[in-house]
Amino acid sequence: MMSKEKSVATLRVVFAGGGTGGHLYPAVAIAEAFQRRVRNFDCLFIGTSRGLEARVVPQLGYRLELVPVRGLLRKLTLSNLLVPFYLMKSIWHCLRLFKTFDPHLVIGTGGYVSGPALLAAWLSKRQFVVQEQNSFPGLVNRWWGERAAAAFLSFEESKKFFHRQEHLRVAGNPVRSNLATGDRRVAAEKWQLAPDRTTFLIFGGSQGARRINELVSEILPKLALLASFQMLWATGPIHFEKIAPLAANMPNVKIVPYLEDMASAYTLADFVLCRAGASTIFELTNCGLPSILVPFPFATDDHQTFNARALEEAGAARLLVEKELTAEKLFNTVRELATQPEVRRQMAAAAKKLARPRAAEEIVEVCLSLIGS
Repeated sequence: MMSKEKSVATLRVVFAGGGTGGHLYPAVAIAEAFQRRVRNFDCLFIGTSRGLEARVVPQLGYRLELVPVRGLLRKLTLSNLLVPFYLMKSIWHCLRLFKTFDPHLVIGTGGYVSGPALLAAWLSKRQFVVQEQNSFPGLVNRWWGERAAAAFLSFEESKKFFHRQEHLRVAGNPVRSNLATGDRRVAAEKWQLAPDRTTFLIFGGSQGARRINELVSEILPKLALLASFQMLWATGPIHFEKIAPLAANMPNVKIVPYLEDMASAYTLADFVLCRAGASTIFELTNCGLPSILVPFPFATDDHQTFNARALEEAGAARLLVEKELTAEKLFNTVRELATQPEVRRQMAAAAKKLARPRAAEEIVEVCLSLIGS
């Protein structure tokens, strides 16, 4: 197929985006879709040593190139004076990298790390596209999305933030293909839990969520007493040592610092408590998981609340506002879902209706047509 579209031995693509899983994992999902679609495919990721990609990308077997770029801190600090220096150094690094790797396409998935890569692509006259996860697009994607060959959006509402419209594609947010496709018994064995108990999964992103951890810690003794109930709780690395001892005598509670294997966690889960980032939202819908969503209150333009409200209005989630949330309210919500399987089934069906399981494949098809042209 590719020989007809472009006479090259190998299709080469650069992915630029990271810092958080929200920017990284959509890029990974698109890379996986390219691998399924194209026989001879090669890619590399551009990231920073401080981002999640520094640990995850090498584990997945992809090549990672690190650049020194860093974002502006919101507080007044001398380190902000060095940002232009690191930006120029990163642009130069990307230009040299593109000269040797010679990519046919550069894909930016957001975050400040994608900025110098997209600028280097523009300077070297290479084709590039952007992929935006959130309903309110980030600054880098808003700027370069106007200049890209295509801008892939996760939400229809995002269109209003772009002057150009003809190159916009609403594809949904790509998620990894192996999510919730495993065996429940195997997943239970991995996490040292029972396959036949109602499983409550809790996580707060790669670093955890302090307020969620505090509230769950407060209601943990009552949760542990619920019949035929168990918990898989990822606290985040910085909170783990403080929280882990709470489950010392609770065999139905498994506490871990971080979920390296989200696929098996989702496979075992019956319902979830988490934040409402776009990647998480689309993972939950693709897996058909009922959820209790506590949006991060300081997200840009409060986009997590908009994400969570979309699921709540569809009947797929319970939305709890952090500043109004008490331990009692959280416990009552968890108890409702833990003890009412029919409610969970209805929420799961509603979540599935919102899924976009072919998002990555749709993006790859458009990218191949751009490369072919």
